[in-house]
Amino acid sequence: MKRTYGNVYLKRPTIEELALTEMLLADPETMAFNNKWGGTVPFPQSSWQAFYDRYLSGDPHHEYFHIYNLDHVFVGEVSTRYDDTYESFVLNIKILHRYRGNHHGHNALHAFLDWMFNERDIERIVDDVASDNQGAIVLLKQIGFRIVESTDDVTLMELLRRDWT
Repeated sequence: MKRTYGNVYLKRPTIEELALTEMLLADPETMAFNNKWGGTVPFPQSSWQAFYDRYLSGDPHHEYFHIYNLDHVFVGEVSTRYDDTYESFVLNIKILHRYRGNHHGHNALHAFLDWMFNERDIERIVDDVASDNQGAIVLLKQIGFRIVESTDDVTLMELLRRDWT
């Protein structure tokens, strides 16, 4: 499956392409939003198969895509997982720091949310954003998410299918 919107396209990675995910999660500038919770995230090759089986082998509770620009350069990832606590799918998007500010995140979210609402036929998606990650909060508001609740640590945002345009 490949979905294009604006200057990006989404592609399901092969297990070998998870090396790009490992690089993304290990980049301190990209993962700075996560400093409060440990910063970078180890993603060794020994864990790729379990991740692949969960996110890329047809489990209806998980979706995972790599984001590429139109020059076929990897710029990030977007995914979701179903969370019983929220009774909803939870969004995850990361754009490599050096590619931010070029509408990659905005366009990737359009492609991904179109997939989730129109192909997967879900009713609601949430994101629990670090409250100090104002860039993400602004981006999600531009897409149509609204703030449900906010603490010093986490801002819960949601987008309903009926509000998706």
